Amino acid sequence: MQTFNSPHTHDEPLVSASPIAQSERNQPRVSIVLLNWNGWQDTLECMRSLREMEYGNWQAIIVDNGSTDDSVDRIKEVCPDAVILQTHKNLGFAAGNNVGIRLALENGADYVFVLNNDTTVFPDTVSAFVRVAEQHPDAAMMGPRIDGRDPQREWPIRRRLDLLTHVCTFSAFRRIVAKLPIVREVFYCTSAEPSIVQFLIGSALFFRAETFKRAGLFDESTFLDFEDLIMAEKVRNAGFSVWYVPQAIVWHKGSASASKLRARRSIENARSEEHFFSNYVRLSSFGRSIIRLIRFLTYGARALRYRNYREHFSEFMGALGPKRS
Repeated sequence: MQTFNSPHTHDEPLVSASPIAQSERNQPRVSIVLLNWNGWQDTLECMRSLREMEYGNWQAIIVDNGSTDDSVDRIKEVCPDAVILQTHKNLGFAAGNNVGIRLALENGADYVFVLNNDTTVFPDTVSAFVRVAEQHPDAAMMGPRIDGRDPQREWPIRRRLDLLTHVCTFSAFRRIVAKLPIVREVFYCTSAEPSIVQFLIGSALFFRAETFKRAGLFDESTFLDFEDLIMAEKVRNAGFSVWYVPQAIVWHKGSASASKLRARRSIENARSEEHFFSNYVRLSSFGRSIIRLIRFLTYGARALRYRNYREHFSEFMGALGPKRS
């Protein structure tokens, strides 16, 4: 198994010739969208790994999603040639990334790589994606093999999302399923070869640009979480396929920005889940009740331990139930 060792740890300016200037004319144009929110250290580390890619024709678009620290100044200092867009408020994952995706499409990108800023890539990551995409024209949304502190949390899901799949892949039962090889293979795809899957993890998503023109951008009704599941459904509805590309590898530290949100993360996750099940994947009333019960018990356990969760309990309960007109 490959491991990533960051080649730089200090903040020297990244002033080597820009990726666009170095590009090979016969390579498809790849735009890489990085969403930053008070996380300039992670963003710079990610940029350093991008600078060492073997792929030539790429451009990074950094979207600062309303940071309240000195992220923009720090990034400009180290990456003076970077494209930086400022939203001036936290728009959330979907709307924030859409800002960068729109610019990528305006600039004529052939592919768009939506990448968490708390990730680092390997030299051949983008090359692997492009190679598979060029071989499989139906591959519109692709995900890498994700290594990190807990790679089992980021395995692609091979089954359509029903109650059983949701319980076994999105609840505490996931840890049991992950340890049982026979059961694990029913729900997750861990193939060594590119494969069609149902859902990918949103920390690293590689899109054919045509995907957004036919399926639309990320659903901005969600602020945090479920964007990847929603996009997969939109891709399939547009007649494309979702692919897992294990030859493309990304290292993920793990929810660096979202971990700062604490109870807010659980609340926004519950709202996004309600939106997902109300608009994209329909479950029976019984199935929805089971999922809400599991979510309630999980939040309740955290509330017993952490004051922040207790303080937002009523707001969580409001997010947990279906919206009424």
